[in-house]
Amino acid sequence: MLMIELLLSCVGVLLSIAFFTLVERKIMGLMHYRKGPNKVILSGVSQPISDAAKLLTKENVNYSHNKMSMYTMGPCVSLMVMLLCWGAYNHAYGGVSSTLKILLVISIMGLSAYALIFMSWGSNSKYALLGGYRSIAQLISYEVCLILFMLVLLYTAGSYHFTSLCLVQQNYWFGVSSLPLLLVWLLLCMAESNRTPFDLSEGESELVSGFNVEYGAGLFAFIFISEYGMILLLSFITTMLFLGASVILLKTMMISMVFIWVRCSFPRVRWDMLMMTAWKLILPFSVSALTLGLIL
Repeated sequence: MLMIELLLSCVGVLLSIAFFTLVERKIMGLMHYRKGPNKVILSGVSQPISDAAKLLTKENVNYSHNKMSMYTMGPCVSLMVMLLCWGAYNHAYGGVSSTLKILLVISIMGLSAYALIFMSWGSNSKYALLGGYRSIAQLISYEVCLILFMLVLLYTAGSYHFTSLCLVQQNYWFGVSSLPLLLVWLLLCMAESNRTPFDLSEGESELVSGFNVEYGAGLFAFIFISEYGMILLLSFITTMLFLGASVILLKTMMISMVFIWVRCSFPRVRWDMLMMTAWKLILPFSVSALTLGLIL
């Protein structure tokens, strides 16, 4: 029964990712005054399925200079971490005996740094290695702030359980009473998921696509799926932390639309601005918020 539940959860996540990419391409087309996918079957509805079939049926090119074990392991670890995060949430909401529900998801999310190491080092390319350095530095810097912000809300709710956060927010939302925290949290989520304007590890003009420059076919599809799966997961966690559990799917869709809107509207920031923002602005702010929450 448990395996069937986890399998259905994984299938649901993968289908959500597929159609989220379609919605993103449609919205980007509208915002750029052009048509998005509109040819495959009913106005492009099955476009993500055809794209996935094309990628997964292509041949994986194995370059002689690649470290094949790490090169192949990186995308697989990335996909596994994403699915484990969703699976851990499934357990957490189902009432597992552990009291550290949200921290379990955070701990699994931290494993994504190893996938970046495998992909950048295993590619044996200077561009991939530089992109990996950037990604890992960015991931560690913003993950510290992300955890501190989450601790502020957990101390406010008095529990590490998702359902406790929802019960506390029955009468009011943290997103309304703590709007600055919500805005900074969204900024952290975009940096953590490597999205525009913080997609510096994939800067085409500097790094020729970054850590995934050597990837194609099915392995590239794994990277793509894991990135979009983390976007949906962070949108879901944002809804649980700040907006309560009522009409949760609609709220998650609205938060994920913010990611798309920011991608269409803002240019990429400089690398030094990204790191200085994390260590000189957001980290002191998050520590101050946590200290204030403990005092009050």
